[in-house]
Amino acid sequence: MAWVARRLAERQPGVDVERVVRLCLHHDLNRWPFAHNTELGRFDQAGNIRVFTKSLVDARLSDEDFADLEGVHHKRIDELSPEGRIVLGADAITGVVEDPLLLVTGLNVRPDYIPDRVSRVLGFTLRAEPWRGRARRLAKEFHGSGTPDPALFRAEFARLFRDLMATVLERETRPERLLDVAASVKTAFVRPHVFPVNNEMVCRSSWMREHVMPRYLARYADVDLVLIDEDDFVRRAVRIGAAASADDFRPRLDAVREHLPDLAFVGGRAAVVERGRVARASQVRRPRLSPVPRLATR
Repeated sequence: MAWVARRLAERQPGVDVERVVRLCLHHDLNRWPFAHNTELGRFDQAGNIRVFTKSLVDARLSDEDFADLEGVHHKRIDELSPEGRIVLGADAITGVVEDPLLLVTGLNVRPDYIPDRVSRVLGFTLRAEPWRGRARRLAKEFHGSGTPDPALFRAEFARLFRDLMATVLERETRPERLLDVAASVKTAFVRPHVFPVNNEMVCRSSWMREHVMPRYLARYADVDLVLIDEDDFVRRAVRIGAAASADDFRPRLDAVREHLPDLAFVGGRAAVVERGRVARASQVRRPRLSPVPRLATR
């Protein structure tokens, strides 16, 4: 996001680029572990920004900075300074480019799952070359190699993201329009189609919100949730029995291939064929002695 915001800021005369970067670095610090999967309905990031940020010794934020950070969280673009508007536009457009790309490469969902109308709004399609080939190589390395290298994935993902984002910014650099594009994609695709795969199937967000968080908050309350990391949170949750082990929190990165193989970009069809072969081999064939139909059993 900071990379996108800097690129936008450098194209706007009179904008304080360093202030833009500073706002980017602070805008997402004030979060609970696992962020949206645990905060929903329990935490107001915008309402807590001053309390949290003033506790940081080296924050050095002005009242204008606080106002912009609050405005970014509330997506009130008309109340923001030029720097704040750029941060909001960069944050919004980063999410809707990053989410479909992660869906295809990291979660192994076929590019044709992304509707054409969404691709038209973004100005690129992962169905077409060179993007499809690059995305497939990345997905194959992560899901088909047997020995994925997370560091390599992150580096290649960042390169692909920046190249895609460059095509987006060639068409539009106005924060207001970028916010409109992001809102359209989020409404039409990210919320109804990406969140069920990423947040629910892979990251088990309902389990976190409905099972883990009530037990965690009953034991520890929320006094330091913005100060601990995910490892600390997991250790505490396991200690009080809110989860059986740390493995419960690991994202199910193979969930699409295992549960929705027809949707998988890499290995999906092979998995369907193999499962069908095994099922057929396990069936015991008996001669039918009469034309009486077999009873269905459950």
